[in-house]
Amino acid sequence: MISHSNQPETFTDQVRAIPGGEHLELCYSCGTCVSQCMIQQKIEPTYNPRRLIYKAMMGMDQEAFKDKTTWLCSACDLCYPACPQKIHISGVLLAIKELALQAGYVAFLKIAVVDELTCVACGLCVEVCPYEAITLVETRVLGQTRTVARVDPNHCMACGLCAASCRSTSIGLPDEFSNEALMEDLWGWMRGPILVLSLSK
Repeated sequence: MISHSNQPETFTDQVRAIPGGEHLELCYSCGTCVSQCMIQQKIEPTYNPRRLIYKAMMGMDQEAFKDKTTWLCSACDLCYPACPQKIHISGVLLAIKELALQAGYVAFLKIAVVDELTCVACGLCVEVCPYEAITLVETRVLGQTRTVARVDPNHCMACGLCAASCRSTSIGLPDEFSNEALMEDLWGWMRGPILVLSLSK
């Protein structure tokens, strides 16, 4: 008879068995990590590591996999220096994400898109991607075998660094990060101080 005593039995055990997830039960839910998090403050107000950790500890795997927090942690670790328990919360969240991927869930972010017709496979996007989400692969383009950049949809965090580095503008994020939108944002930022100065005279 085969023994399964070494296999993680609960969802909590599964999280703890993944490197980084072993700190799951050390979190005191003080909220310090959330107070330091740029994602919660600038991108997604519902982002809440404490809630996700609670779901993991209560064995609520399906609820955890569907939680946006599972997919949004960028592992920037701005929260780590402030954590009184000195826990890399990102390790716990990424462990939950890994289990979600194993269960067949996929990220919901609008990932970077590659124009295979213009990609020259220079590799700049691969070098700058902090999430190792881009690789160079051989594929068929218009009947010919070419090397192009390929984006892993489950690891791309839509940060835009690849688009900023690409000299042939062959990779970028859909809609939000067009050159036109960037210029409009810059002009909007410049108009603010000018308006303030004119009103103060």
